Amino acid sequence: MYFDVSPKTLKIDLFGMNYQLEIFKKYLQDKNVRMVVIKGLRRVGKTSLLNVGLPESGLNYVKIDVRDSPFYDKKEFLLFLIKKIKEKAEGYWKKTIDKIAGMAAGYGSFSFELFFSKEENVSSFFEHLNEQLQKKRESLILAFDEVQLLKPTGFDYFLASVFDNYQQIKIVLTGSEIGLMDQFLGKEEYEAPLFGRAYLELVVGRIKEESIAKFLEEGFKQIHRAIAFEEIREVIHNFDGIIGWATYYGWFRSKEFSHIEALEKVKEEGKIIIRKELENFLAKRKSRNNYLKTIHYIAKGKNNWAALKQNFAKEGKRLADGQLSLYLKELMNVGFVEKINEQYFLVDPLLGYV
Repeated sequence: MYFDVSPKTLKIDLFGMNYQLEIFKKYLQDKNVRMVVIKGLRRVGKTSLLNVGLPESGLNYVKIDVRDSPFYDKKEFLLFLIKKIKEKAEGYWKKTIDKIAGMAAGYGSFSFELFFSKEENVSSFFEHLNEQLQKKRESLILAFDEVQLLKPTGFDYFLASVFDNYQQIKIVLTGSEIGLMDQFLGKEEYEAPLFGRAYLELVVGRIKEESIAKFLEEGFKQIHRAIAFEEIREVIHNFDGIIGWATYYGWFRSKEFSHIEALEKVKEEGKIIIRKELENFLAKRKSRNNYLKTIHYIAKGKNNWAALKQNFAKEGKRLADGQLSLYLKELMNVGFVEKINEQYFLVDPLLGYV
């Protein structure tokens, strides 16, 4: 169902992404492609594309939602990853994985954790795993959703090692904080661990107004209801081309909320989500008020460099060019702001409400 608010897992529920899905599958099935990167703003369907594309590829895979993992510590995360590989193993795979894990697989959780706390044992595990895949002429996909969260732990060094040494293991990475994803991938950073590793990229963006309209019309047919043209226009006006918010709206309508009630509920729920994302971003930044003012000015349409500088000046704040550049760069890195033709815009209209 289109109006299911959980990330999609079936192709039939994946609206307007058939082209991206086929390209994604093609990339995964290509033996010469070792790494695939899916980029996109928040709530545009990256996780849904990942969820549907992995099983559609017909390959062995393990998917990790980094947000639900111990992403603050590399050793803890590697242990978590190996456990997930073991859990996913079936049939001959289970026997192979247990054998590779050696004594650690048979002596209880403490021994398992102690065994894999040593980096050489982790390396040995993946080395033997790669050998077994080679013998079977198979591949294993390791997919990490929102991988940029692992950057502080140095996990990119581990991925570089996987890329260089374990030919049967493919890597899939997704991220909504596009600037931070570029940093994680080592774009234009010669000394970065992943610099120079070849990958193919898929970008998932907002969908066009006519596509949002079609999504709503078809979704309302699925719930055996009708939606007025003016209601569609108001959904588009309030939530732009972000399909995640349109899905929330449709879900509330499926629960017998009126059009106005559904719009307000999405704004209410959305503001809670975005406020939390914004607070997480601001938590470690000293110039909190200046970041908020920058967002506020952009929301009010003061969205070119000169206008932003002028508005800070009007409030008695003398801001150096380097400071403003830093605020804008970091807001773009985490996906709150985008730059189009020398103007800055809020990526998500609900951020303006916040």
